[in-house]
Amino acid sequence: MSRSGRLAVWVLRVQVFASGAVVMALELVGSRILAVDFGSSIFVWGGLIGVILTALSLGYSYGGRLADRVLSHRVLSSIIFSSGLLVLLIPHVSPIAVDLTLMLGLGERYGPIMVTALLMGLPIFLLGMVSPYAIKLAAESLTGLGRVAGNLYAISTLGSIAGTFGTVFILIPIMDVRSIISLLGVVLLASSALSLGRGPRILLFLVLLVLYSPVNSLLMGAPIIYGSRIFEKETPYSHLEVVDSGGVRILYLNGLPHSAMYLNGSRELVFPYTRYFALGLLFKEDARAVLFIGGGGFSGPKRFLQDYPDVNIDVVEIDPDVIEAARLYFDLRDDPRLTVYNEDGRRYLQRTEKRYDLVVLDAYSKTYVPFHLMTLEFFKLLHERLSDDGVIVSNLIASLVGDTANLFWAEYKTISQVFPKIYIFPTSDTGPGWVQNIILIATKNPKPLTEGELKEMALNNGRVDPKEASGLISRLWKGPLRVEEAPILLDHFAPVEILLNPITGKPYALESEHEMSRPSIKWVESSNMAMALLAAILIAWLFLLPSSINPGLSNSKSENLP
Repeated sequence: MSRSGRLAVWVLRVQVFASGAVVMALELVGSRILAVDFGSSIFVWGGLIGVILTALSLGYSYGGRLADRVLSHRVLSSIIFSSGLLVLLIPHVSPIAVDLTLMLGLGERYGPIMVTALLMGLPIFLLGMVSPYAIKLAAESLTGLGRVAGNLYAISTLGSIAGTFGTVFILIPIMDVRSIISLLGVVLLASSALSLGRGPRILLFLVLLVLYSPVNSLLMGAPIIYGSRIFEKETPYSHLEVVDSGGVRILYLNGLPHSAMYLNGSRELVFPYTRYFALGLLFKEDARAVLFIGGGGFSGPKRFLQDYPDVNIDVVEIDPDVIEAARLYFDLRDDPRLTVYNEDGRRYLQRTEKRYDLVVLDAYSKTYVPFHLMTLEFFKLLHERLSDDGVIVSNLIASLVGDTANLFWAEYKTISQVFPKIYIFPTSDTGPGWVQNIILIATKNPKPLTEGELKEMALNNGRVDPKEASGLISRLWKGPLRVEEAPILLDHFAPVEILLNPITGKPYALESEHEMSRPSIKWVESSNMAMALLAAILIAWLFLLPSSINPGLSNSKSENLP
């Protein structure tokens, strides 16, 4: 084999490897694009994976047929170059695709399918063409076809493995999603430009100029934000933003507010629903050991440390970057009475032998519920870790009536199998049909307490503010308990995604003394100028494509790789 032949073989292998890596990386970062508007439910992942597999299968089929008609390394490189340009446009087209999907009313169950198809369908289809085309290109004869196919599929799979581990453990922790997608596009362009002429290489240079030169900051323009975004990061679990607005610092996870604090040093709680956590001390007046599952900006734990000097607090937070953000931006300080565990809440309860007087569950969001923290088995474990007359205070986002109440009543029915008495406190004035924070308090004490008895307890408690507690107690739900049709959530059957899905389709009534607004433009948005330049490069490529492919090609294997 000549030196040029050996070089061509290695170029082909690099292209197959890069294509496999990019497919898996796109699948992983695609979930981050969808999470901002659709959450991280099973419907998001199912729609994403289903669309990608469909596009790949169509690409496999068409790529094989194309290889039988026209066989040239330039054709394969042109396919990869085209997919690279389309990948570069994904961050810029994403807001349009999402807005169109929401306008059509597809919701959070079917919306991710359409968005994924619009953004990734065509580039993934082109990448699916690579493997069968490369096999035909590299095969010298039918007798060696099995070996060639096996080797190239192995290289493609190795690329997928590298794309998976590299994206999860290297790229996402250090780069934002837009930068990752841009890098993936550049990888495809660079691997294919090696086998193309001067025109595509000039286009690659222009792409690098748009993406990575100092001109880029001018093209992208200043981000339109409400307030000042002081920190942003892709964590292992979510897109995290810290935004200062109107004297308040807010922690956003996947575009939703999760915690806030005043910037004037006040420990007053910005979100009124967090004030209900203190009602746990009304039901368990002698509580000393408190566990928070879910940290966020640590508003609740910080307030407990301030108001109850005789309380020791453990906090379990699964996301290490959330903990770090709380330390850097939300005044979370070391305290001998505070211990923070970077761990999943259920795993922590399984390994610890500690018993708690009060457990605050604040790990649920509007678009995502960790089902393993909602099942009968979980609450049995929690019951074992509570002291006598121990109390659970759980924050859920749902409504009390309508189809958006299904998840809440399923959770209520599940907890009622373990705890003898449960109290419900809606936190919004908008009415029971609105999606809102609902506080559910479950206690080991079987004695039922009326609203009047709870208010009298607040007056004599000595630990809670009687005036504030009385106002919170007045919201006690006295309506019907709609549990007849609700399922009991079990480890082997917990359809929380089906029950949760309607919630995300309705407005969320988050009560706050501070007016909440959109934290910033979505990460996927950019200026019209940058998008126009990339689109112009794509159009230029379409004009160059015929000459790059060389229309004089025949069906012969004159360009087969040795």
